[in-house]
Amino acid sequence: MGNALHISPSRKQPMTVLHDVSGIVKPRRMTLLLGPPGSGKTTLLLALAGKLNNMLKVSGKVTYNGHGMDEFVPQRTAAYISQHDLHIGEMTVRETLAFSARCQGVGSRYDMLTELSRREKAENIKPDQDIDVYMKASAIGGQESSVVTEYILKILGLDICADTIVGNEMLRGVSGGQRKRVTTGEMLVGPARALFMDEISTGLDSSTTYQIVNSIGQTIRILGGTAVISLLQPAPETYNLFDDIILLSDGQIVYQGAREHVLEFFELMGFRCPPRKGVADFLQEVTSRKDQEQYWYRNDMPYCFVPAKRFADAFRSFHMGQSIQNELLEPFDRSRSHPASLATSKFGVGWMVLLKANIDRELLLMKRNSFVYIFKAANLTLTAFLVMTTFIRTKMHHDTNYGTIYMGALYFAIDTIMFNGFAELGMTVMKLPVFFKQRDLLFFPAWTYTIPSWILQVPVTFFEVGVYVFTTYYVIGFDPSVGSSKNLANQHFVALGDSYPSVPEDALREKRANLTGEVLDSREEKKSRKKEQSLSVDQKYLNNTAESSQIRQGILPFAQLSLTFNAIKYSVDMPEAMTAQGVTEERLLLLKGVSGSFRPGVLTALMGVSGAGKTTLMDVLAGRKTGGYIEGDITISGYPKKQETFARISGYCEQNDIHSPHVTVYESLTFSAWLRLPSEVDSETRKMFIEEVMELVELTSLRGALVGLPGVNGLSTEQRKRLTVAVELVANPSIIFMDEPTSGLDARAAAIVMRTVRKTVDTGRTVVCTIHQPSIDIFEAFDELFLMKRGGEEIYVGPLGQNSSKLIEYFEGIEGISKIKDGYNPATWMLEVTSTAQEETLGIDFSEIYKRSELYQRNKELIQDLSTPTPGSTDLHFPTQYSRSFFTQCLACLWKHKLSYWRNPSYTAVRLLFTIIIALLFGTIFWDLGRKTKKEQDLFNAVGSMYAAVLYIGVQNSGCVQPVVAVERTVFYRERAAGMYSGFPYAFGQVVIEFPYILVQTLVYGVLVYSMIGFEWSVAKFIWYLFFMYFTLLYFTFFGMMAVGLTPNESIAAIISPTIYNAWNLFSGYLIPRPKIPVWWRWYCWICPVAWTLYGLVASQFGNIQTKLDGRDQTVAQFITEYYGFRHDLLWLVAVVHVVFTVMFAFLFSFAI
Repeated sequence: MGNALHISPSRKQPMTVLHDVSGIVKPRRMTLLLGPPGSGKTTLLLALAGKLNNMLKVSGKVTYNGHGMDEFVPQRTAAYISQHDLHIGEMTVRETLAFSARCQGVGSRYDMLTELSRREKAENIKPDQDIDVYMKASAIGGQESSVVTEYILKILGLDICADTIVGNEMLRGVSGGQRKRVTTGEMLVGPARALFMDEISTGLDSSTTYQIVNSIGQTIRILGGTAVISLLQPAPETYNLFDDIILLSDGQIVYQGAREHVLEFFELMGFRCPPRKGVADFLQEVTSRKDQEQYWYRNDMPYCFVPAKRFADAFRSFHMGQSIQNELLEPFDRSRSHPASLATSKFGVGWMVLLKANIDRELLLMKRNSFVYIFKAANLTLTAFLVMTTFIRTKMHHDTNYGTIYMGALYFAIDTIMFNGFAELGMTVMKLPVFFKQRDLLFFPAWTYTIPSWILQVPVTFFEVGVYVFTTYYVIGFDPSVGSSKNLANQHFVALGDSYPSVPEDALREKRANLTGEVLDSREEKKSRKKEQSLSVDQKYLNNTAESSQIRQGILPFAQLSLTFNAIKYSVDMPEAMTAQGVTEERLLLLKGVSGSFRPGVLTALMGVSGAGKTTLMDVLAGRKTGGYIEGDITISGYPKKQETFARISGYCEQNDIHSPHVTVYESLTFSAWLRLPSEVDSETRKMFIEEVMELVELTSLRGALVGLPGVNGLSTEQRKRLTVAVELVANPSIIFMDEPTSGLDARAAAIVMRTVRKTVDTGRTVVCTIHQPSIDIFEAFDELFLMKRGGEEIYVGPLGQNSSKLIEYFEGIEGISKIKDGYNPATWMLEVTSTAQEETLGIDFSEIYKRSELYQRNKELIQDLSTPTPGSTDLHFPTQYSRSFFTQCLACLWKHKLSYWRNPSYTAVRLLFTIIIALLFGTIFWDLGRKTKKEQDLFNAVGSMYAAVLYIGVQNSGCVQPVVAVERTVFYRERAAGMYSGFPYAFGQVVIEFPYILVQTLVYGVLVYSMIGFEWSVAKFIWYLFFMYFTLLYFTFFGMMAVGLTPNESIAAIISPTIYNAWNLFSGYLIPRPKIPVWWRWYCWICPVAWTLYGLVASQFGNIQTKLDGRDQTVAQFITEYYGFRHDLLWLVAVVHVVFTVMFAFLFSFAI
């Protein structure tokens, strides 16, 4: 709790990220930055780009052409391209790049063009026509958003999705690989000549990565820039595009210099790269303690581990190291630096251009988010209608008794207008990381972003205020003079304004630093990293199936099953955007009759370029497609596939690695095994099986590590991948689907995951993986390949063969296909020679060629054989839909939620802290009012304290629980799809775990407020007070859960919830008492939970006090009954209604989820 509230002493310890790093990055050269995770690659890139966090202690100096960082503007001279994709999801790809180009400007391109033209004329050089057109067009102001943007779109292969929105986690847009390219393109359209690119290939296939790096290299050499690029798994052909290599390990430069000499250096150190090993993969592993020994080749000397420091020391005496040291000793001649090479102005264009760019973007976003503004207007109109028909003038009188009601109408009006802006809160918060990124990159000054944001809200504000004031003012019966209505409108206008939450930038920077490894690890994280086992994969071992027989029989037996599919077609309704472009077909065909089979003990790779339909086919086969139209036959060992049965014998490893963040690795596996293994498996056997799986996927050392949130804390990406595999393995499935198991991993981590996959196959299971950019080692670890081309057709289905010989033989046998070069990655070559461009060039259709081949006929025969049941076999059948009983499902879900809540103090502890603060606040404001019952105003004050407390704490509870439910809901969808449990047990666990936490919250709040306000110390009244507060907090919390369950995402829940709160507020019985509410709305009081809460609290405290009020022949009890309509003798009914509301919201949540 202390850590969550930031009140305990910090346990962070200093940690050196980079050690005495020195070197030179030269112009017109491409530099590849390699190193294992945690070696300091991101920190080095940030240091070179001048973007290191100010909180870090830095020594040393970075200079550009001999100039220190303080002599120019590094943010505009150099571009750091992050590994994290931060974009506004509502903008299209073209709009995102065009906005970047408008803000960054063309810089010094015009000056460079003039100088280039002068030199060309002096040397009588005729320029290349394409380059000449590009240079001239991009150098002319006003053309960059059209010319440069289009050029970069083509370079990055984004022209096919240029008019598609980028999207985010709540808005479907471009693919992950395309979004990564948008991040790269956003900086390439600018004038920066020094590019520092951090893991830009994540999610891209090897062919696309090659094309992008090649295009960047050409741009660098044409424009005289430089680039340092960090890649995770560069293929050999991509590796060969680079001029220089920087290899980092443990924060030290192990090698820097020409690519041609890197193997020479390591051979001098006693390590040699194997013939079919990618050099980049070799460099990633040779400095690792776990991987190094396999590369030792000096038989005359015993192997001894060589640490990074020894490599770094040896490199200084190597001829490349000595050359760099000599160059560093000679200061750079500043006269050789072109005046335009370093940016000295803070921003690329004038402030008017930046202001206009931000105004245009804000108008575009308002248009794209028109739903929010329409919803706000509709919500305000509805609220205005409720107010005008509730506070209607024919039912209200101008006397003292109605004074408080008029004040209630005014208060509610201000409250409504002010909180109507909350609908935009989520959108604004989501844009903040993008704003901080662009501001730090000096796209624009902050004021050019904020001014358009609130200026464009002025007309919206006028409209909202006008709608509310002019529909309610005269109907309520306020002063009809123009001046009074004008003053009221002005007050509402002042209260409104735009909602711009202030998220502390330090918090965002800390998160960003955590993502990039710039900050100090906590003690727990360091322990976890010490325990991590980084094991390499040996190619001989991967392909060795002889040893697998030793582990085929585990603790729990399973049925070996095959899966066949024949003529599978999958289509969806034609998107409206395509229909608008003139497409007449009713459906869009994504899979065009694909056929194949997956068999036990055979590891199959499902590959193809982006848009080929790999994941679509896998989802169709796994039964994960809930929409669309599926045709064709799918059989399991000869019997027609039944999804209910298939879910029990299959596993699906999703690419996103979705897990509950607040449980440990062992607990995650225990939960999965508990619910997915049959009830016949006893507890001891289940535990032994979990241990066996943990050993198989090498998670034993991480059993006690918290899973955490991706990219924020907990397990690394590679560890999460292995956990995803393990969660499915503990279900003892026969067939496993894996979507991109190596995506986002470096070569070493990918090798560890693939060894896990290989071991899984060797147990006799049927495994199929989609994969993007495999290295030679990883690609040849597969037994068979299912290759698809864009459009959803198969073009090769068959074995890879030794060293991919079968695959190469097939494609080289097609006339016109170029032969593969020695050492070239077969996976990359295969994607290149089968591209759409190759088909058009050669005038062939690879799908038709495959269907005329002998391989196709053999596959058809195999499908026919496997589609026939084995004699004596029976179809799979399970007596129940789920492995475990309904009671066990409820118990297991409650167990997991108990662990999650206990380890989530940012929710539980912070909620309790706010409760204490609000209790002390209300206690001091309404100090001792509970004892004052002589005057009406005293009663109004006391009732007001109850009303305010109910709404403040209730709404806080409802809002706080929504993010928690939203995070766990994604996990729930995965687990439900896997057949672990139904929706009700999950909802049961989520609901029941709130009871003890809210009880503590109620006791803390009740004791503080009850004693400070001074209500009567009676056992009955105190218990009644706690009872009503307890169930009030319960139903508010369950309402928040229900709102998330009923809506697609948390943001929409946050938009809709305030509408309900408004109605509850209006009819709570405080702003206008129930007897004064017009009869046509009085019915709503009986279904308004807050009205019943106020009824219970007021009636229990004051409903039986017989003391007479000053100046009136009326007791307190009589006044409460007459004015509010609350009766003390009906408290039992009020209590029952509270329980009913609580149960109702809980049940609605369980059905909605």
